[in-house]
Amino acid sequence: MGHNNVIASIDDSSSLEKLHGAPCWSSRDFLQKAAKYPDAIAIDFSFTSQEQGVARKLCELAGIERINAGLAIAHYGQHAVYEPAHVYRQQTLLRLDDFLRLADRLDDDLSVHTLYSNLLFRLTYDRDYLHSAWSTPANEYFAAYGDTSTFQLGTREHFCDCGAFQGPVVQKFLEASNYRYESITAFEPDRQNFEKLQGIASACTPGYRAINKAVSNRQETLFFNETGTVASHISPSGEIPISTVRLDDEMEKLTLLKMDIEGFEAKALQGASRLIRAQQPRMAICVYHNALDLLDVMEQLDGLVENYHFRLRQHCSTYYYDLVLYASPVPGSAPPPWAQ
Repeated sequence: MGHNNVIASIDDSSSLEKLHGAPCWSSRDFLQKAAKYPDAIAIDFSFTSQEQGVARKLCELAGIERINAGLAIAHYGQHAVYEPAHVYRQQTLLRLDDFLRLADRLDDDLSVHTLYSNLLFRLTYDRDYLHSAWSTPANEYFAAYGDTSTFQLGTREHFCDCGAFQGPVVQKFLEASNYRYESITAFEPDRQNFEKLQGIASACTPGYRAINKAVSNRQETLFFNETGTVASHISPSGEIPISTVRLDDEMEKLTLLKMDIEGFEAKALQGASRLIRAQQPRMAICVYHNALDLLDVMEQLDGLVENYHFRLRQHCSTYYYDLVLYASPVPGSAPPPWAQ
């Protein structure tokens, strides 16, 4: 946003001469030229843990101090996801005891470790805390393979994808289930994304429905920030009116529910009260868009189900994204008998 003091951007995948107004260097350029700037610091924006390892090694070889981007983002008042990083931290601190009490409700040691690692990252902005708790994105929501700590699919699933985007999770579900399922219902309010989501229908059985609406706790019209990306979301500043629906009004059967709806997860669960109480689906709910999402979702589920089993997984190794709460009426990753 302001690069008066930026010496260079280091990006091995860019063919540009300048990146965000600064000269673009390769890693090799960085090693050759960094010695001219002994007082410089390197802000590490690398996204994967592998990239972060490369950045760390480059800075060691060049003798340049490396600053984690999580700290820089907070220092400059930038957003974590939908809240400024310092607000995300403050909100976490205010409810820290409530977050820590969740440890006693999680089913396995990895979930507890994930909770603590995520909280430490929020409070320190040090992305390294997420590495040791990282769960592979290949198993996010459910797995196509035998080795998983998320969910295995049954052959009689009624799957609902809330926030289906352009259909990557629907496509994954089809492949992971070997196209054996009872029904798929996918909700996506962004019109650009929805057009691509509809294209999956040709590969599906008649049990597939794509619905161009948002999911919430009541039927109403809200304004929407439509971007054609994963970041499309409901916002008072949005220019596109969209309709919201309740899952209770749209579905009769549900065994597996996935939600990634930009902070509306708790409201959407409230709008699925009848389905959840009656049919006890397994649920994979994203809880990272706002600082209190995890507490809000747990509070909502506590009013709907009893004796559920909870696990927590961090599917992004370097940032706030992809913290997912897994809730199931049966322990472990296996589907309940009625979905097998």
